[in-house]
Formats: sequence, C-alpha cells, structure tokens
Amino acid sequence: MKPLASLTIGSKKLFFSAIASALLGFSGCSVPDMKVSESFQQEATVMPVVGRSAFRVSLGKEKGFGFGSYRLEDISRGWTRRSDLGSLIQATEAYQKYSFLLRDTVQGKTVDVQAAAMLNAVTAQADGWSANLNKQREFLQVAFRSPESGDWRLALADPGNFMERRNFTGKLTNGTYEIEVLPLYRWEGKSLPSGTALGYEFSRDGQVLASVQTVNNGKVWFRNTLSPDLRLVLASACGSLLLYNKLDENNQ
Repeated sequence: MKPLASLTIGSKKLFFSAIASALLGFSGCSVPDMKVSESFQQEATVMPVVGRSAFRVSLGKEKGFGFGSYRLEDISRGWTRRSDLGSLIQATEAYQKYSFLLRDTVQGKTVDVQAAAMLNAVTAQADGWSANLNKQREFLQVAFRSPESGDWRLALADPGNFMERRNFTGKLTNGTYEIEVLPLYRWEGKSLPSGTALGYEFSRDGQVLASVQTVNNGKVWFRNTLSPDLRLVLASACGSLLLYNKLDENNQ
C-alpha cells in the first residue's frame, strides 16, 4: 500500500471521503437522502441500490451492483487521450470512459452501455447533438441500444455547481422521443441546497418519469405507469449516472 504522502490530491480526497463515510457508519449518523417531490413519490416505486461499492476505481474492472430487477455487470473503466471516440464523443480533451452491461432479470434483456466524459472543453460534438460549453465545465455522453426502441443518447453539459445550475443542459433521446434531464440539489429535510448535484430527474412534458440519487448508496425512482421498454431505457441511463465520477482538475 502506498504511503499517504505519496498519494495524489484526487486520491487523498477519495481516501478521506471513504474514512469519513466509515466513521459516520460506526457512529450511527446518517447522511440525508436527496429530496424527491412528494407528488412523484406517490406515483412511483423506489428501488434502493444494492451492492454499490464505496470505493470507486478509475481504471479496470469494478464490482457489479443493482436496483430493483436490474443488474449492472461487467463494469469496466479506462482513461486515455485521443482525438476520436468513434460515434460517442469527438474531442481533443482528456476524458473518462466506462462501460457496463445492464441486465433486466424480469424481461431477460441485456443492454450494452458505453459512456465518456471530458472536462473544460470549449465545444463538444456527439452523435446527434453538439454543445457550446463556454458556460459548462463538463460534458458527459452515454450511448446504448434498446432492443425495442433503437439507439439512445444521454448527453449532459454541466457547470458543476448549484449557483450556475441555469447553465446545465441535459437530454435523453432516440431521435424521436426526447426526455429532459435536470440535476437535483436539495436534501430531504434541509433548507440549504448542496453545492453539487445529488442526483438527476428525467421528465417529459412537465411529468417526472424517473429520478436517480447518486449520493450515499444510491436510489432510483420509476413512475409506475412506464412501459417495460422505457423502464429499460431509463434504467440504462440511471445506471450510467450511478457510475459517473465527476471530473475535476485532479480527476481527468
């Protein structure tokens, strides 16, 4: 094991975060959950994330986990610098990339999900979507294919903090059906917001379809009336966000 003095700044943050989490667990304290609208909760089913590791890797294989009837398997992370990531992202910046298989244990279907992120680029071009990132510091693109509804893309351009939340843009689309994605910053039972996103909300025509809490162990909410295919699509998107490591100057 490396001595603490030899760790990078990013590694130290992860180390102390893990220690703090462990101390909270031993002391019986608990971190509040993300606030989800009561009206949506009454028409949704919550699925706690089970088996998600508190220790996140930046390269190599990662332990699988699940929520509800969905399992994330064969999770793999890698980092590189190159000018082209096929149809996913075209950029000259350093990026994070990861992939996984989402298995629906009820429908017996599996979705191959690919994701990549980059930091502090001026513009980004992704398959079917482009973004001017002058007011956003981070860009995430996720690609997967539903057996029923075809190719989907999740794209987020994120300024990275609550004060600039108006500059956040996000959508999930297959070219004909589009879902808006927004970050959520409010804690349950607290008046002050978090400085960074606690999770994300998926909505269409003003109706919330799903929410995912990415802090703590994680939780996923699905509206009860979703079709099986849309549940599979949203599960793939939520899974990618549960695996997403936010980038910073020491984590790219």
